[in-house]
Amino acid sequence: MNVSELARRLRVNPRELLETLPQFGFDIGGRAVKVDNNVAERIIRQWPTIQKEVRRRAALVADERREREKTVRREGGAAIVLPAVLTVREFAERLGLPVTRVITELMKNGILASQNERIDRETATIIAGELGFSAAAEAEATDSAAEAGVSRIVEVLETKSAQQPRAPVIVVMGHVDHGKTRLLDAIRHTNVMEGESGGITQHMGAYQTVWRSKDGGTRAITFIDTPGHEAFTVMRSRGAKVADIAILVVAADDGVQPQTIEAINIIKAAKLPFVVAINKIDKEDANPDKVKTELSQHGVQPEEWGGTVPMVPISAREKMNIDKLLDVLLLVADL
Repeated sequence: MNVSELARRLRVNPRELLETLPQFGFDIGGRAVKVDNNVAERIIRQWPTIQKEVRRRAALVADERREREKTVRREGGAAIVLPAVLTVREFAERLGLPVTRVITELMKNGILASQNERIDRETATIIAGELGFSAAAEAEATDSAAEAGVSRIVEVLETKSAQQPRAPVIVVMGHVDHGKTRLLDAIRHTNVMEGESGGITQHMGAYQTVWRSKDGGTRAITFIDTPGHEAFTVMRSRGAKVADIAILVVAADDGVQPQTIEAINIIKAAKLPFVVAINKIDKEDANPDKVKTELSQHGVQPEEWGGTVPMVPISAREKMNIDKLLDVLLLVADL
């Protein structure tokens, strides 16, 4: 029988087969092409036992290797810092080990956990010890760094330059055709939208305006306009990363749409404070309360309903309540 045919029947690589058989008493050379049929039949009968023994030997070798690695870590003083709670994946990253290795060690200790499940510090400390690491609590390891950070903050705040106000950077987001660019037009008294292809913004623009607040003072505000079309997801994410505050524009006649939901997720991921501008309230079929209900279903609760998100009904076309929106934005910026 050809070696290749025998390997196919045993579902093993021919080279691996030729390397394994001599270990179990079969006198077959490493370059053999054929095997006597009687010998081949014996190999086929004994192959399950051979495979079991091969796996046992491999496990022993792996255990020995892990024990050597553990000894090296202990002798080398390998140490990690652990927070109160962390995921198995985060734990593996701190250890510098494959996540499968950590999961296996957890299983040996009777803990079944996937890479995204959380474990407490006590459990992580035990597993770290089993792997040859010493562990310290994160708070203990970072106290001095925290004190240094506080001192640096105090130093910066006491400097004159730190007391100079900066114009807040505000990103405007929302579904396509809900009036983001027209809102900026109303603020800037320009008409950029009509210059866009099909009335849809296809690039990011940054503009600064000076607003005279109710107390008579003037404040500069920087706005970033992002496209609302579904093709510009990455551009919207970049806009959120550079901003201090977001305006989520939602049309009062159209409600929450796919890019509205996406914008909410981007804003939350960036941990931005934001204000909802409910636009197009001048339309006959406008329903601001319906918009608020739909937003609340996506975790955006209006202030008047006990939530934390200011919502201002506006009409960018008719320039209604634009001053109120700017006042709210400056209030959020100050907070």
